Amino acid sequence: MTGLGKDYRKGDPLRGAATLLLSLELLGRADATMRDLVHGAFIDLGVSETDARAYLKEHRAELLELFRKHKV
Repeated sequence: MTGLGKDYRKGDPLRGAATLLLSLELLGRADATMRDLVHGAFIDLGVSETDARAYLKEHRAELLELFRKHKV
């Protein structure tokens, strides 16, 4: 995951968690095998899955545009 920078915790944790969810979805990896990875990331970021999914729902278009700009 490029673009995280030296300290990913400096950004918005919910945005980071939602970006992770979206990237896995776009890669076709939003399945049960990735659940432990995602859960661990949420713990590291200090966010809940419910909050991350709500953020993604609200900001999906914006995040998709960022992915398009960075050709992810």
